[in-house]
Amino acid sequence: MGEAAGATRAYHKGNVADDLIAAARKILKTERFEDVSVRRLAREVGVTPGNFYNHFASLDQLFLDIAADAFDTRRRAQAKLIKKADNRIDALVATTLDFVEFAIREKQLFRIMFGQVPGSFTHDRFRQASDAAFAQLVEFVYREPRYVPGDRALSHARLPVGYGLFCLMYGLARNISENQIEFSDGDGGSVTQFVEDVVRSFVDGTAVAELREG
Repeated sequence: MGEAAGATRAYHKGNVADDLIAAARKILKTERFEDVSVRRLAREVGVTPGNFYNHFASLDQLFLDIAADAFDTRRRAQAKLIKKADNRIDALVATTLDFVEFAIREKQLFRIMFGQVPGSFTHDRFRQASDAAFAQLVEFVYREPRYVPGDRALSHARLPVGYGLFCLMYGLARNISENQIEFSDGDGGSVTQFVEDVVRSFVDGTAVAELREG
């Protein structure tokens, strides 16, 4: 019986790397990424745990490959929203809301994309995909490609609005997806209105006016 099981694994059909990624993505839909293990993924796919390492150096590498794909997908989705919007403010509201909804829908993937995997920026593809996503936001804000990934100090000095908007978007997404900001309705309407109100308050002068009045 043990030999039969081993034979089945030896003749796994399909692309093992893709199947391992698909298995991980499925688990991440309903469970924490901390609950994913090499042994569990191998069992789901029908290969030996040792076969996992023929395709990924570590579980973290698999996670970061998934995250890099997600950054690329998000960047394409955001580009469509920007193009579709009637003006830049509406585009910012739409892209922020989309970012928040993604964090709610893909909570574990969102965590992986933003800091939960140690050493993520030593993973070239992840770093490039993450940089490209931020560069897109910067170009939207300044109407030109100002972000210089290789020079962090220069980018920090040149892009305060870009970083500020990213922090606003990330903060909303993280806090709402983690239920740190609570809503009474179950259909998402309150979330949509809340996100729009917050974003518009920071771009229409309301925030400045409130601070000056204080």
